[in-house]
Amino acid sequence: MHTDATSAARRGKSFAHVAEASWGKGLSTLLRIVRMTLRHPWQVAITLVSTFIAATLQLFIPRLLGRAIDQAQGVMAAGAGTAAEQALWNTALTLLAVSILRGLFTMAQNYYGEAVGHQTGYELRLAFYEKIQRLSFSFHDKVHTGDLITLGLLDLDGVRMFFSTGILRVVLLGVLIGVGAYLLISTDLVLGLLSLSFVPFVAWRSSVTQLR
Repeated sequence: MHTDATSAARRGKSFAHVAEASWGKGLSTLLRIVRMTLRHPWQVAITLVSTFIAATLQLFIPRLLGRAIDQAQGVMAAGAGTAAEQALWNTALTLLAVSILRGLFTMAQNYYGEAVGHQTGYELRLAFYEKIQRLSFSFHDKVHTGDLITLGLLDLDGVRMFFSTGILRVVLLGVLIGVGAYLLISTDLVLGLLSLSFVPFVAWRSSVTQLR
């Protein structure tokens, strides 16, 4: 019984970093991850620019749809073969072009975001395995190497996804919510404030879920 308890205590040491984690250490870890991603400046720059452009184009689509509705009403009122009908076709083509461009920039955002994440994960895996090989025999006697590798792989996978699901998501939501809030409030103050009232709660819950 004593041997089983000792073995369980030693086994639990491989999970010690989870219990010792705190907000301060967590923030410093995120800063270290950001510095690691900045080792690939060109890919990070392309990803951020693509994210900003894709978010901007996404904000244009509702305005183009609203314009198309107004022009369709003009066509119905004036009949076919009018200038309003030609303007409606121009708006439809513009909407198609904007949608295609948004899809292309979103594809570039996803591709280069995943590229930065995989390169960061690759560098961390090499450092992780090198560290394991340099540890003493007494350490491996106390800690189950299988548990250590499993935790390492899970943590590394989370670090790999931080750039695409963390940094890029902040940029994307910042542009969408910031510019979208301005458009809503400038159009209708009451409706804009009512729509934005849900944003803090959703941001808080989604952040807690992602951190967990």
